[in-house]
Amino acid sequence: MFRIGILGSENSHATAFSRIFNGLDPKCEMKYPDMRVVGCFGHYPEENQKLKDSCGLDFIADKPEDMLGKVDAVMVTARNGQFHPEFARPFIEAGIPAFIDKPFANCGCEAVKLARLAKEKNVPLVGGSSTKLCYDVRMMAFFRKNSLEAVYGGSVAAPLNMDNPYGGFYFYSSHLAEISMTIFGYNPKSVRAFRNGNNVTAIAHYDGFDVSNHFIDGNYSYSASIYGKGKTFSRDLDISMCYQHECEIFVDMLRTGKMSHSYEHLVAPVVYLNAIKKSFENGGEEVALEFPEI
Repeated sequence: MFRIGILGSENSHATAFSRIFNGLDPKCEMKYPDMRVVGCFGHYPEENQKLKDSCGLDFIADKPEDMLGKVDAVMVTARNGQFHPEFARPFIEAGIPAFIDKPFANCGCEAVKLARLAKEKNVPLVGGSSTKLCYDVRMMAFFRKNSLEAVYGGSVAAPLNMDNPYGGFYFYSSHLAEISMTIFGYNPKSVRAFRNGNNVTAIAHYDGFDVSNHFIDGNYSYSASIYGKGKTFSRDLDISMCYQHECEIFVDMLRTGKMSHSYEHLVAPVVYLNAIKKSFENGGEEVALEFPEI
């Protein structure tokens, strides 16, 4: 039995994962008999208690480190990515595998340090945005890699929530960034971005083509287009199975020790979002992208 600890109970993701692993979600009842969420910690006491009571957890920790010795894995689900490295670090230091929700971190430097620590300790990680795991996104990535003689451009649109107490721009933007990088590659060379009200448009420059990213405040739909030689492939993206997909890759990692994405691919979207924010805060200046080795 893998005993799982939740760090950040205020997020709806925490409840969704706890229901799935504790056999309370009818769609996944008893799908993971070797997994159970046993405890939680978070900055919001009322949310901690609500999660414990509704999902049958054993305990609430006073601080993350209190879970050491009581859990075999953790899921970092705090809404503000600023706290993700802080919450995850004690467990990675102790060799405990972790799921780290979106965004992996708010700061690229912190993301790199955390990933390098995990690699040094040989601790597997999964996480980031669930949207990159959805079938429609995977299908579009496959189409780009295998069905086009050449890519001439692309576009991705997804929700943004700019005004919030959970990191502002970073709270929701990871979804779009990770969809775009999954489809078009983790190697854009530079980006220019512009803010118009609470909406942000970014142009990612790749070798040979550009991709527009439309972060749209208040519009909770997802879509993507690939413009190729002789073909255009456009699709509304269904993300309704995102929690199930995240649980699948987390469980697979715990059972096998293998990561679904590299450390570099967990860090790259944070670096990309930092560059977008820098660009729109500086009048749309072009920001070169350098993705560090882990």
